[in-house]
Amino acid sequence: MSPLMCPCPLRKRQRGAIGLIAALTMALALLCTLVVVDSGRLYLEKRNLQRVADMAALEAASLGGTCTGSSTASSYAIQSATRNGFPVTDSSRVLTTRCGTLTTAADSRRSFAVDASRSDAIQVTASHTVARSIAAGIGALFQRTPSAANIQLSAIAVATPPLPPLAQLTIRSTLADVNSDNGNLLNALWGGLLGGSLNVSLTGWQGLMNANINMLNYLNQLALDVGVKAGDYTSLLGTDITVSQLLTTAVKVLPQGNSAAQAAITNLLSAGAIAAGTRIKLQGLLTVQNGLPQAALDTSLNLFQLVQAFVQVANSSSALAATVPANVLGVAGAVVQVKIIEPPQLTALGNPVLAKANPTGPNQIYVKTAQVRILISADVGPGLSTTLTALNKSLSALGLSLLGADVKMLPNGSTVDISIEAAKASSYVTDFTCDSDATKTLTTSTTTAALVTKVGSIANKSAWTSSSSAMSVQELPILDIGTTSCTVLPRVCQPRVAYGGGGLGVLVGGSGPNDGSVLGLTQSFTHVKPAEIHKPPASYQSFKSDNLVGSLNNTLGSIHLIYHKPTSVTLPSTVLGTLTSILTTAVSTIGGVINGVLAPLVDPIVNQVLTTLGINLASVDVGPNLSCHPGQAILVI
Repeated sequence: MSPLMCPCPLRKRQRGAIGLIAALTMALALLCTLVVVDSGRLYLEKRNLQRVADMAALEAASLGGTCTGSSTASSYAIQSATRNGFPVTDSSRVLTTRCGTLTTAADSRRSFAVDASRSDAIQVTASHTVARSIAAGIGALFQRTPSAANIQLSAIAVATPPLPPLAQLTIRSTLADVNSDNGNLLNALWGGLLGGSLNVSLTGWQGLMNANINMLNYLNQLALDVGVKAGDYTSLLGTDITVSQLLTTAVKVLPQGNSAAQAAITNLLSAGAIAAGTRIKLQGLLTVQNGLPQAALDTSLNLFQLVQAFVQVANSSSALAATVPANVLGVAGAVVQVKIIEPPQLTALGNPVLAKANPTGPNQIYVKTAQVRILISADVGPGLSTTLTALNKSLSALGLSLLGADVKMLPNGSTVDISIEAAKASSYVTDFTCDSDATKTLTTSTTTAALVTKVGSIANKSAWTSSSSAMSVQELPILDIGTTSCTVLPRVCQPRVAYGGGGLGVLVGGSGPNDGSVLGLTQSFTHVKPAEIHKPPASYQSFKSDNLVGSLNNTLGSIHLIYHKPTSVTLPSTVLGTLTSILTTAVSTIGGVINGVLAPLVDPIVNQVLTTLGINLASVDVGPNLSCHPGQAILVI
């Protein structure tokens, strides 16, 4: 066999191959071990830094650290880091503390915005310079420009402080349900206040009443829609925003499946004032105490109450007055107009500690209903026709027909104006206790609506619709006997002084006991165990003032008739005495007729119009919320 074909030489040449492979494998294993050890060392260092940063941020936030003045946030963070084995003693260890706020981007990601004047969030950055890994060191041997021997590791943590005790008051409409009657009234009333017409179905109104939206989500979405910086709620609440935009944003944050509420808002968007771009500020409706963190806004709002407030605020800044048809109210012979003089303040949120220190100061937690003026023009001519005709016959029997042109009577088609001005009902926080969630209480002072009733003749209707001009009422003459003579043919009379020869007039709203004022009632009440802030009020407390409705009925049920005795008519004393007797008798006769016409108008106004506007003269509903311990400081980034 040829030597070349013999396997023996090949076996000799393979001797030592396993040793070489083993050596290479061990070298590779050693290198991997170095990488793992080095990576583990850096990972543990990074993890330790993160733990230090987390604890420092949490402690600075928990203790209420600030970045102004003595910068307590930085001191708290350094103390925490030192206790956790990270003493800041040289340049190799750095601890940076900054204050600011959280912002939420369109993709719902949170980010930290530096603002030294605010402490809604505190950011702590821990940095430590350590040796680079061995593998990196070996790699640096082959680099033209060797890397530094050390590397700086950093860890960032952002924490929000625990929320202070939070209290919220909500004042609501007493309209508990919508039926065919008040549904039509809502369409007429809201449409008139907005300068258009509405045709919202009963299902749509009920959908609004049953829908709640989250305040925080609503404000965040609204900030995106109007281009306000995210998280800057003070600027957002003070921005002029169109009512149409406010309603459109509300639809976006509605719970899924509430198509009835969406349809109702779509109908509202067609109203004239909304289409014209009416602008309002939210700060009058939703009051948020200065300095509250973002998490405090995580509460709910009833959509019907919110939209109702939009409508009332829009009307208060315009000259529009809603005219409610008589058939909607079920009242014949009367025209009813409604004007919002001062808008409502739907809900208020704040720290009860600050509110308790000064309940009526800048940090008060205060809500109110709208101030509303209602004008009823009632035709009393037909009702007085028979009575005045009989009175004229009596005057003629006395020979006073010679004064025919000087006798002025209220003709058919004349109207008596009734103005009812309902002042705002209000409530504010005066005290609270937070010993435990089981025994917490919130004390409020609540004033039911006062009102002023005026009856007579309102000549200047523009003053009536004005939110700033004072509104006055003049006496409405029913019977006026003049003092000047008239020629018989043609009958021409000289100007005369009203009531110079005697007469009757009607007026409520002057001075004295007939000024038409009905005072509201202030009551203190302690709400026991109110619901947490993020939940709807467990129950609304109704504050009643039974004397208000009774007083209003008494006011309109006993119209003040002014009797002017004859003073300057040149007539025999017997004639004057008889005339005086007739006019004295007419006071009770005509008074009964007027009362019979006006008194039936009271109940429809009180029970329908004001209640639909969220104002009940006999009561006001206030919903309390109180969170004593909203939570501890938490890491957010």
